[in-house]
Amino acid sequence: MTDLRPGSEIADGVHWLKDSYVNMYLVEHDQDLILIDTGINKKAKKVFKYIREELESRKISNILLTHHHLDHTRGLHTLHEEFHSRIFVSKEDSDVVTGARKPPLPNNIFMKPLFYVVKGIIRVKPVKQIEIASDNEKIVDFSVHHLPGHTLGSLGFLKSNALFSGDAAVTTKKGVVQLGPKIMAESMSQSFASLKKLAELKFDILLPGHGTPILSDASDRVIDATLNFDKH
Repeated sequence: MTDLRPGSEIADGVHWLKDSYVNMYLVEHDQDLILIDTGINKKAKKVFKYIREELESRKISNILLTHHHLDHTRGLHTLHEEFHSRIFVSKEDSDVVTGARKPPLPNNIFMKPLFYVVKGIIRVKPVKQIEIASDNEKIVDFSVHHLPGHTLGSLGFLKSNALFSGDAAVTTKKGVVQLGPKIMAESMSQSFASLKKLAELKFDILLPGHGTPILSDASDRVIDATLNFDKH
């Protein structure tokens, strides 16, 4: 039985790392590694430590970003400087990652002042050397799926029977699938439409941006989530 905990290999060649409250995943590919999201620590300490201690200091050849939010991208600059990885992000989110556009404010009026304070403390260094990942494109072994809503350019990455969903689908401690936080969503109607899109895919494993991964019958859990939203 798989020991489902951060800082371990939870599926064949898939390693789950947790940086504070956000998930990252390292996927083995030939002699290199592919990283999905980079965490909130600007020095990417947990990524470097895990690779050094568990993966023989292998190189990250590709970084796939599910969306532009700082908790998923703050370690990007440091990792790119070390590995010179290819970086893939959606067209819609790319200008935030490169620094050409400021990230949108939360959609809650009471949170906007706090967001300004946080931006002043937690800075994200932009990276210019990015490549665009488009819907239905294939990147290495991953199929790209555009899942707008949480951000307008949110992406999911499907590899075999495992879906890396970012914040388009997250999980609770009890393994219930739900949408990412409403307060940060750019469009809740699009978020729900994207969840329905996910429900049409077939996968056993769900690897969310937040919450505990689901290692079996994951697509059924997503279908259940859409049915629950329909009731409301």
